[in-house]
Amino acid sequence: MRNMNILAGALLLCFVAGGVSLSAASGLNVVPAATPALVSVRDMVQSGQARFHVLSRETHGEKTDLQLVLVDQEGHSIGGYAPPYLGTQAEARELWKDFVTANLNLPVQPDAMTITETRSAENESFAVGFALDHSQSMTMPRAVRMQRAIQSALRTFDPNDFVTILKFTGNVDVEVPLSNNQAEYQSNFKVNGLASRGNGSSVYDAALEAIDELAKAPSVSRRILVLFTDGEDNSSSATIDDVIQAARKNNVVIHGVTFGVSNEDPVGTLAEGTDGRLHRLTDIYDFDRVFLGIYNALRHSYSITVKLNQTTFADASIGATMTAAGSSGNVRTNDVLAMLPHDGVEIANATTTDQSLIMNVKLSFADQTHNVDPANVALLDSIATVLIQRKDIAVEILNNTDESVDENQAHRRANSVRDLLIRRGVPASRVQSYSGRTAAVDPIIRRTDPKKTTFVFTRL
Repeated sequence: MRNMNILAGALLLCFVAGGVSLSAASGLNVVPAATPALVSVRDMVQSGQARFHVLSRETHGEKTDLQLVLVDQEGHSIGGYAPPYLGTQAEARELWKDFVTANLNLPVQPDAMTITETRSAENESFAVGFALDHSQSMTMPRAVRMQRAIQSALRTFDPNDFVTILKFTGNVDVEVPLSNNQAEYQSNFKVNGLASRGNGSSVYDAALEAIDELAKAPSVSRRILVLFTDGEDNSSSATIDDVIQAARKNNVVIHGVTFGVSNEDPVGTLAEGTDGRLHRLTDIYDFDRVFLGIYNALRHSYSITVKLNQTTFADASIGATMTAAGSSGNVRTNDVLAMLPHDGVEIANATTTDQSLIMNVKLSFADQTHNVDPANVALLDSIATVLIQRKDIAVEILNNTDESVDENQAHRRANSVRDLLIRRGVPASRVQSYSGRTAAVDPIIRRTDPKKTTFVFTRL
């Protein structure tokens, strides 16, 4: 096991129902329960000593389960932050509580969290395959960023692990045949942008060939395929069923990674059919976290179940019930609020007859360009995540006018917010922007704040 400084360490954090088995290998530093040097997860993230990536987030009634990755600058994970490797739940809650409320935007009391740490055997071997889309839809910056993220992840792999890497367009190229020689597979993998770019996208053929490579690994190794694409298959001779059948026969779990794909269902089907997960990316800066996160999630995880603080929601959302237009069914706003940020956000005091959830947010904009201030991007990322996960919801963005903002400025600012959400993967058809005087729904205007941006969430 590699030695690692806990204060500069990375943490793979998984919030999952039922937990995920991960190992203490790959740089995991085990800290004795009584060690006073443990700093809070929030402090590590705030200081830049740790980064995190949300792999999955699910809300079931009053309970939320999340899976995240938190890594240091070298991509190694931290241990010793939860039972059984930390003495008590009380100690773990103290280390996690500020991170859960501030970084995950979950209004929760510490005693409403349950935290456990799981590690797989230190000598357990994994065979990991990467099948990477290099078709015409890829851009050079996107391809290079993806390749560098893979390169960084490979440096953290354990000596017991096997690796194979394929790049595909309409054809499939096995750039790195299966190997457990670290120097060999790191050298053979090329960060060369779109040198192999071509027409077509053979997603299923690439997956099948990667499975064939993974099948060469010793039977004691757990076999994982990471399948990345930014488009749909249009060139394969194989089918989805062929891939799932081969994966099951060879005990391969497929993790799908998509970037800006309009129809994710095929990749989602491959993941679901092999007990894997679908990871939706909307920003190239997510590449580093997700590729490393998938691997680290095999080795080491923190499972946290959060019981939502319903009192906080009730205070914020009195009477705000989202109702499907023309339908008798309701969607409780609490389901949506659980996924939304809370800092700097207010929920308008809507009536029970409204068909919308109205949220006022204080955003800052550049004076000349009217672009959203970078400090607000994280908050808008959360809103984008809600819209990506909830395909039954649309949003209207209203920027209002006052003595400091005229109609033209307000409209440009609303459009700036809309463009940012679309760049993060929200379908343009589900995002509309208005200035205050041109908003479609007059009752909404009465609950807007002249100095804030209003988001109106409605059921489609």
